[in-house]
Amino acid sequence: MNERIRELRAQCKEESIDGPGYPDWVDLEKFAELIVHQSLELLREKYHGLHDDSRIQEGVLLSLNTIHEHFGVE
Repeated sequence: MNERIRELRAQCKEESIDGPGYPDWVDLEKFAELIVHQSLELLREKYHGLHDDSRIQEGVLLSLNTIHEHFGVE
């Protein structure tokens, strides 16, 4: 597993409701949301690195909007 994935997973760990000694669990919804946010952020960073190619910029903006709408993340 990628180190960044492990970091995101660690942010989603929840203590077991059964108490100490029982395995912790991962909030999968939060984990998925963090992955989508991270992906959008990477795409935004790439977008800001583009200068003059308006077709590529338009494609990146369309991709950002499509991903955002598809997953419905804020």
